[in-house]
Amino acid sequence: MKRLLGFFLLSILFIGCNDGDVIVTSFSFEDTNLQFCTGSDSYLFFKINNADTESISLLFQGDSDIFFTSDTTRVTLDGTSNYINFRIYNGQVSSSYFCNEVPPTTPQAIDEYLGNSGVAELVTIASYDDLDGIDSDDEGLLDTDEDGILNYFDFDDDGDNVPTLLELDTENADGDNNPLTNPKDTDGDSIPDYLDDDDDGDGVLTRYEDSDLNLDPTNDIDDVTVGPNFLNPKVSNSYILDIYREHSFDFSTNIVLKIYNLVLTNGKEQITYETLILGSIEGIQAGTLLTTPNF
Repeated sequence: MKRLLGFFLLSILFIGCNDGDVIVTSFSFEDTNLQFCTGSDSYLFFKINNADTESISLLFQGDSDIFFTSDTTRVTLDGTSNYINFRIYNGQVSSSYFCNEVPPTTPQAIDEYLGNSGVAELVTIASYDDLDGIDSDDEGLLDTDEDGILNYFDFDDDGDNVPTLLELDTENADGDNNPLTNPKDTDGDSIPDYLDDDDDGDGVLTRYEDSDLNLDPTNDIDDVTVGPNFLNPKVSNSYILDIYREHSFDFSTNIVLKIYNLVLTNGKEQITYETLILGSIEGIQAGTLLTTPNF
């Protein structure tokens, strides 16, 4: 899996022979999907035509966390660590040809063009969701508790160790099924609890009203008729605890892959392409990330 190959969407013109003739070769990959394999330090992007007899691919060296953030990564094609090739086979080829550590011996490539010049651009678009019931567009780019995790993927926006989801309109009191339009405001200070680090306004931070020091103030209750101490202004015992709970959020990443100023060669023939759109993949990587911010 040392080879990573990428493919383009449109038919292209192969131009150039040393005798000045123009060679035109048509490629039909526009109706096929961009696929990929991953190795320890590289990514292989590839496409196979509808007849399963041709492929175009890109070997791309990248960090293991490349799909976790939104970014644009550019690498120079050098013929060794990053390169493109186009192949024609003497039989039908499948994705296993690329994704197996030991490629099959058949089919064999009967013609090959190598791309050792140009720039590959990988655009990653990562989206995060903290599952707190608030649309990410409504939370903007704020980081209320300044823990380095923006509110739209911070499951505890104010850093009080009480999940945001529990501090909204969990009972749907206003009947609009939007937990954000009527969030709880226990102390009536016009700062909703999910953005207020002292929910009951007793002068003790919510996370300090955690008498058993288990990073969960919701289960520390002196008066069951009122509820948790952090919502009871008559209880103001303080237990200094400057530790955040472990945070989790879901993520999904889409990619777009392009090549600029590509030069493909095969003996005396040369193919040039100013901009080559290899394709896109939605949800190329998805899952749940865990992190514990520091104060």
